Amino acid sequence: MLDKLERKFGKYAIKNLIYYILGAYVVGYVLYMAKIEWYSYIVLDPALVMKGQVWRLITWVCTVPQSLSILLIFMFLFYYYIGRTLEQYMGSFKYNLYILSGWFFTTLGVMAAYWISGGSLIVSASTYYINLTSFLAFAVIFPDAKVLLFAIIPIKMKILAWIDAAYLGLQVISGLIIAFSPSSTVSRALQIYSGLPASSNDVEYLRQGSISLVITILISVLNFLIFFFAIARKNARNGKRRSEFARKMEAGRSAGTGFGTDPGTRGSTGRSFFGGGAAGTGQGQEGAFRNPDTARAARPKYKPGSSAEILHQCSVCGRTNVDYPDLMFRYCSKCSGNHEYCQDHLFTHEHVK
Repeated sequence: MLDKLERKFGKYAIKNLIYYILGAYVVGYVLYMAKIEWYSYIVLDPALVMKGQVWRLITWVCTVPQSLSILLIFMFLFYYYIGRTLEQYMGSFKYNLYILSGWFFTTLGVMAAYWISGGSLIVSASTYYINLTSFLAFAVIFPDAKVLLFAIIPIKMKILAWIDAAYLGLQVISGLIIAFSPSSTVSRALQIYSGLPASSNDVEYLRQGSISLVITILISVLNFLIFFFAIARKNARNGKRRSEFARKMEAGRSAGTGFGTDPGTRGSTGRSFFGGGAAGTGQGQEGAFRNPDTARAARPKYKPGSSAEILHQCSVCGRTNVDYPDLMFRYCSKCSGNHEYCQDHLFTHEHVK
C-alpha cells in the first residue's frame, strides 16, 4: 500500500525534511528568547483554536523540545544525523509520512481530549516525543549502530532505545496509578513528597497532569507503534519464507536431487530456485551454495592499477571491485536507473528518482 502511495504522491514529498524541522526549532527558540508573549502565539491551545486561532494547529511544531542548554547543539546534530539516515533508508516519501503522521496524531489527540472532556482536560503537544519516535525508529532499523554517550562511552542504539522505552513505560504506569488511586492515597503521597498538607485542589491538579502526560505519550508514539508492528510483521513473513526455503532444501538433499532444484523435477523440467544449468546436471546451483571461504579463495585477486575490468562501482564513494575485491556491491531497487552501491552505502544513500 505504501509503495502504491509513493508511486502516486512521491513527487510531492519534502526533500531533506530534517532541515525544515531544525529550522522550525530555531524559529521557536528565537521567539522564546525575544519575547515570551510571542512564543505563546505558536503553542497549541485547543481553547484558543476553537475561538478562531487555527494557525496553532500548525505552528506548534515550532515549539522547543527542551530548554536552552550547552547540550542543545549536540542534540540538534544528533537529530540531524538520525533524520538524514532515516530519510536515506526509507526514502523521502515514507520519512515524510512517518514524521507528519506523528504530528497529525498528536494534534488530533490534543483536540480530541479537549472536546471529549468538555474543555476540562488540557493535553500539551510536545515535539520532544516526536523526536523520540525518530530515535526509536532508528534503533529498530540499526540496532547495532553505536554512539558515544557523553562523547566518551560507546553504546549501541538498541540499549539506549530500551532505556527510553522503560522510562516512557514508567511514566505511563505512574500516571495511571495517580489517575486511578483513591484521593486519600494521592494526598498522602503528596504530603510525604512535599512535607506539606495537600489540599483537594492539589490532588485534582496532579491527577489532571498525570492523565495529560499519559495521553501525550500515547498519541505521540502512535506512529512509532504502527511502524514497529509493520516491521515486525514484515520480519515474520521473511522468517516464514526462509523457513519454507530451508525445508525445501532439506527435502531436496534427502531425496538426492541436489542443491537448489525443486524435489521431484530433477531430470525432467530442471526447475531451479536460482536458475542456471541444464536439467539434471546441477550446473550453476553449486555456486549459489558454495562455502563462503571457498568462494572468496577462488575469486580472482585484482591489483590496483592493473588492466582488470571494472565490473562494479559504487555510485556514492566510487570504489570498484578492482581496488576493493572483497567489497560487496548491490543494485538499489528503489533508485531510478541502474545505480550500484557498495555495502557501506547500500542502506545509507539518497535514492535517485
